[in-house]
Amino acid sequence: MKTKVAIVRCKNYDRIEVEQAVWKAFDLLGGAGIFVKKGEKVLIKPNILSARPPEDGVCTHPEVIRAVIKSVRDCGAVPFIGDNPGGSISPAKAYEGSGLASLAKEEGVELKEVKDIKVVNGIPIAAYFFECDKIINLPKMKTHSLMGLTGAVKNMYGAVAGLYKSELHKKFPSPEEFVKVLVDTFEITRPDLVLMDGVVAMDRQGPSSGRLRYPGLFVAGEDSVAVDSVFAELIGIKPLDILSTKEAYKRKLGEADLKNVEILGGSIKENLVSDFNIPGTPELIAILGPCAKFVMRFIKFWPSIDERLCKKCMICRDSCPVSAITINPNKSVMDLKKCIRCMCCHEVCPHKAIELKRNFLAKVFGL
Repeated sequence: MKTKVAIVRCKNYDRIEVEQAVWKAFDLLGGAGIFVKKGEKVLIKPNILSARPPEDGVCTHPEVIRAVIKSVRDCGAVPFIGDNPGGSISPAKAYEGSGLASLAKEEGVELKEVKDIKVVNGIPIAAYFFECDKIINLPKMKTHSLMGLTGAVKNMYGAVAGLYKSELHKKFPSPEEFVKVLVDTFEITRPDLVLMDGVVAMDRQGPSSGRLRYPGLFVAGEDSVAVDSVFAELIGIKPLDILSTKEAYKRKLGEADLKNVEILGGSIKENLVSDFNIPGTPELIAILGPCAKFVMRFIKFWPSIDERLCKKCMICRDSCPVSAITINPNKSVMDLKKCIRCMCCHEVCPHKAIELKRNFLAKVFGL
C-alpha cells in the first residue's frame, strides 16, 4: 500500500473556503473519522512561532485551525490546542498575538500551556503531548534559516517546553547535530494526521522574516515525512536534500521516495511553486558535488541587528542560548565570537530586526 498525500487548492482564508478545502483534503484520505474516533481527546498542534498576527504569514492561520476543530468535533471527539513558541515568548502572549486566543474563546476550545514536563530520552517535552489520544499537526509552509525548510517533521519541535529549545540549540549547534534531536522529538510525539497550511507560504529568510508567497494549497497526509517530501517537490527541491526529511527517512519514520506515495486531489506538476528561495540552497550542494563540504566551509552567514527596526523588546537577548546579545538604548551588540549561528534570535524577533548577513562567497553563489 502506498502512503497517501492530498493536495487541495484553497485560494484564500475565507472561512467557508477553508472549511470546504480542509474537508476535501481529509475526505481524499478517507475522512477525518479514519484518524479520529468518538470520545477521543485530540491535540491540535499548529505552528505558533511567536505573537505575530495572521497577516504576517508566520503562524498557522486561525481559520485553518477553526476548520480542523470542526472536523474533530464532527467525529465526536474533543479538540484542544497546544504549542510552545520559540525563545522567551510565553504561550499566552503568542496565543494572543496570533489571533488564537480569540479563536479559542469563540470556539470554546482549551489552549494548553506548559504546567508539567516529561523528559524522554533527555528531551523535556510539555506533558500535555502525552495526555491526548491523537495529535493533528498543522505546520506552515515556510523556509527555515538553520534547517532549510520547516514543515511537518520540524513543527513537532514545538513540543519541547519553552527555553529548553534554546538550550538544545546550544548543546547541538550545527544543523547536522541539531537535526538528530529534532527528529528525536518528532519520533516521540509523532502525529496521527498532518495538514500543512500553504495557502500563504514564506521563503527566503523564514521562518519569521521572509517573503510571503501565495501557493494557495493545503498538503495533507498521515505520514509527516511524505508530506514534507511533497512540499519539497512542489518547490523544486529533492526531498532528501532536506536534513530533517533525510534523517526521519533513514530512521524509517516515514516515506520520502515519491514512487511510494499516492498523490490525491491534484498533481505536483500542476501545483508547482516557482522561484521558491531556500536558505542554504540544496541545489548548490548538488552542483558542487564532492567539493561541497570544502566550499561550504567558506560560505558564512551570521545574524545582525538592524537598529532602525529594533524595538528593544529584549526577546532576542532572552532567547539567545549563549548570551551573545546585549541590548543598549542607542546601539545593540551581537558578539559573533560567542554566537553559535543557531539563528534563534532571527526566528523569534517579532519586528524583523534581526537580518542575516552574508560574506562575499555566499553572495557570489546567490545565497
